[in-house]
Amino acid sequence: MPIYLTEQYSKAVEKLYTHTSFLRPHCKAHVDMIGKKTCKVYQILTSELNDYKREGKDRYGVPNDVQDIVHEYTITQDKSFTATVDKGDGSQQAISNKAGQYLRQQISEKCVPYGDKYGFSRIARFGHIQGVSAAPTKSDIISTVYDAAAYMDNHYVPDDGRILFVRVSDYKKIILSDEWVKLDNLAGKQLPTGVVGQVAGFTVVKVPDRLFPTDVYLMAIHEQALAFPYTIDDTKIHIDPPGTSGSLVEGRQIFDLFVLSSRADSVVVVAKAASQQACTVAISSHSATVTAADADEIWYTLDGSDPRFSANRMLVASGGTVATKAGETIKVVAFGKGGKLTSDVAEATDK
Repeated sequence: MPIYLTEQYSKAVEKLYTHTSFLRPHCKAHVDMIGKKTCKVYQILTSELNDYKREGKDRYGVPNDVQDIVHEYTITQDKSFTATVDKGDGSQQAISNKAGQYLRQQISEKCVPYGDKYGFSRIARFGHIQGVSAAPTKSDIISTVYDAAAYMDNHYVPDDGRILFVRVSDYKKIILSDEWVKLDNLAGKQLPTGVVGQVAGFTVVKVPDRLFPTDVYLMAIHEQALAFPYTIDDTKIHIDPPGTSGSLVEGRQIFDLFVLSSRADSVVVVAKAASQQACTVAISSHSATVTAADADEIWYTLDGSDPRFSANRMLVASGGTVATKAGETIKVVAFGKGGKLTSDVAEATDK
């Protein structure tokens, strides 16, 4: 819709309150996507240790070729916007100012919130689900955060760079918790850019509830586990282009958020357990049966790779079977629909 400029309009423009991205500053991993839609990354697989033999052949063990698995990251988001500012009775300067103002507001009011909401949904889709029966209360929220920290500790996640994203409605529970109140030197301490202190080694960032997926309460991540590449982030203001008397504003953003496979244990999503998709796999007579009722998609691998990220993943239906060989391990993950969260990765080994 054209925006007509006339003398009746005030120079002041009403604007919504906005915020810079809550998520992008904390996505510090790098995936080389320049000029590409898909990036494949190789991960070397290590070998089990052997008992050294003091005599005979193969004293170090039987040497096998070094194996690798391939992880695939594909950009899916390609968004655009456009609007015109008609010359009407306005001056050239007024038209340019209005076009520039529209562009700034479009980015802050639409593009940034969309990117954050999408990014948090990706974290919930590919992170480890720490199921809880209900939303944390002020009595158990600190314990819940420490459970997430313990999961990271058990997977050797570095202490530096840990971030805890908290819904605004749950942030106050931290402040009102007995553990926080007793820490006089931290209680109420606020740091810049929405960062509100530290809990269990996490830097806490409060996020508007509407940006989180349904039934997700907290997200604990390490900054090097997430990549948020924008291969195109392009905006233009055209003056008097063909067919328009005034300014034509255009913008395009191609982007995605990736949880790196090798660091997926650095992402813990505290969410309602009942909202997680169920998924199981069992092997009998060299045939694996997968069960994930009502799942949107079910992915599996037979090469030891994580089906959430593997370039070698394949689809199977709930109740379907997959042929396996002795010693082969099948890994399966099911993606829920209708608000269901991703299942744990189920696996079974053919004996």
